[in-house]
Amino acid sequence: MSEILVLAAFLLFGIFFLAGPQKKYAAMGGWTLVVINLISEVPAHLKADNFLYPALAFMSIPFLVLTVRHLLRDDRTVLHLSKAGAVAMIIYVPFAFVPVLRDGLTMVVINQAFWIIQALGHHPQMPAWNIIMENGFANQIVLGCTGLSAIAMMTGVIAGVPGISWRQGFPAFFMVVPLLYLLNLLRVAIVFIAVSDEWFRFLPDVSGNPGLGASDFFWAHNVFAEALAITALLAITLGLSRLVPGLGVFARGLVDLYTRDTLRFFKRDSL
Repeated sequence: MSEILVLAAFLLFGIFFLAGPQKKYAAMGGWTLVVINLISEVPAHLKADNFLYPALAFMSIPFLVLTVRHLLRDDRTVLHLSKAGAVAMIIYVPFAFVPVLRDGLTMVVINQAFWIIQALGHHPQMPAWNIIMENGFANQIVLGCTGLSAIAMMTGVIAGVPGISWRQGFPAFFMVVPLLYLLNLLRVAIVFIAVSDEWFRFLPDVSGNPGLGASDFFWAHNVFAEALAITALLAITLGLSRLVPGLGVFARGLVDLYTRDTLRFFKRDSL
C-alpha cells in the first residue's frame, strides 16, 4: 500500500509542474497522499521504537488542512512550498523504485561507512553485501540509511525559494549535498559503533525489544542521532539563508503563515 501511495504522490507532483493554473489541485493531491502514507507507516515505526516519524505523522494532519486551505486560495508561499515538495519527491522516488539506483547508492554508502568504522579502530565484518557486523551486532543498511531523504528535502527547499537564480541555486546545491552525504556517513558509522560497543548500556531499556543491542540502538539511532540530524538540518538551513537570502524570507513567511493560522484556530475554538 505504501509503495502505491508514494508512486501516486510522485505522479501528482510531476503533474504539478505541467498543470499550469490548475497545479494547485495536483499539489493538494500530492500532499494528501504523502500524509496518508505517513499515517499508514505509524504502526511500523512504533514497532521499531521510532517516535519521531509518528510525531511527524500526527503533525502532518493539521499541516495538510492548512496547506489545502491556502492552495485553494492560490497562496504563492504555499505554492512555492509545494514546488519544494515536488522536487524532493521527484529526486527520492526513482531511487526507491529502481533497484539498480537503490542498491547502487546503498552499496556506496555501505562501503564508505565500513571504511570509516575501520579507520576509527574497529574491525567489522560484512556477512552480506548490505550488513555490517561486529561484537555480535548486525546492522542492515537500507535506503533510509543513505541520507537520500535529507538530500532530496534540502534540494527541494533550495528549488522552492521564490525567485532563486541558477547562480544562487547551483552553489547552494553543491554545498549542501556533499555536506549532508558526509554527515550521514558519520551518522551511520558512529551509530554502528555506539551499538556494537554498547555505549548506552547505562541507560534504561525502554525499547521493549529483547534483541541484541536493541536498547543501545534505540538510544543511539532513535534518540541521539535523530536529534542531532534535526539540529544539523536547521543549522544547514540557517547557513544556506546567508548564501541564498531569499531562503530566510521564504522560511519566515511559511512559519508566520502556519503559526498565525494555528493560533487563529485555537482562539476560535476557545470561544
